[in-house]
Amino acid sequence: MASKAVLLLAAAAVAAACVLATSEARLGKLGRLVITGVVPCNTGSLIDIATSPAFPNADVELRCAGKVVAGATTNTNGSFAMELDMTSALAAFIGGCTLVVDTPLVKCNADLADVGSLVSYLQGPLTRLLGGIFHLFPAGFSFHARRN
Repeated sequence: MASKAVLLLAAAAVAAACVLATSEARLGKLGRLVITGVVPCNTGSLIDIATSPAFPNADVELRCAGKVVAGATTNTNGSFAMELDMTSALAAFIGGCTLVVDTPLVKCNADLADVGSLVSYLQGPLTRLLGGIFHLFPAGFSFHARRN
């Protein structure tokens, strides 16, 4: 009886290893992380995207532990999308990454500050993996003035 249980357990382990190897090869290691959002052209804390104009042609960087790991440029509607493999973005899941826009706000509105950055943490359903893709988005951009 115990030998049947051991055989079943061994067979299950082999099957799981085969599934993982196939998935890993198909997905490019652990899967993909997709980050999408809209960058606002405004200052303040937790800027409301619905009431702020969009920031076209802004460079958006994903920075993890101070290093740039991905980037994108917003379109005319202020939208961006970036994608990277999970092995280079695991810090995003433990709060070690932020989205940063260093493009000066004067590029989208001449009346706004020309020194500072828009910064946002990430949010999303971390427990849901759909087809090997985790989808995250900005938790809300805030303006951080650069100090001299």
